[in-house]
Order: sequence, then C-alpha cells, then structure tokens
Amino acid sequence: MIINGEVSNFTKNFRNNFTTLLITASSLVAALSWNDAIKETIITLIPGEKTAIYKLYIAIIITLFSVTNIYFLSKLKTDK
Repeated sequence: MIINGEVSNFTKNFRNNFTTLLITASSLVAALSWNDAIKETIITLIPGEKTAIYKLYIAIIITLFSVTNIYFLSKLKTDK
C-alpha cells in the first residue's frame, strides 16, 4: 500500500535526521569544551595584550580544520 511506503520512508528519514541531530549536539558540546580549554591555555601561556592575535590565529586554524572535516565527511554520506 502507498501509506505503508510513506510511513516507512518517513521513519527512515526521521531516524537519519535524528541521528544527525544527536551527532551535531555532541559535537557542539565537545567544541565548547575545547573552546574553554584553548582559552585557558592561551591565557596561561601568553599573558598580556598579545592574546587577541593568537586567538584570531587559532580561530582561523580551527575553522579551516572544521571546514575540511565537514567536506570529507559529507563525501562519506550517501543519499540513496
């Protein structure tokens, strides 16, 4: 029946989207933890006014790393 196919398709899509949501939430929590750790490390190692420029460098590096990871992980995901 058409209804059974739609319910099955909805269930599959819901499961995939919910899994993605949980992974994203876990990643956000991990990123926030690393944010605090990196901030404290910078403050400890580089006291003074130079801290802002190092935070900028680290933000750029982390952004490039994240974009690269997202690109390669999106290649693994298959939409069938």
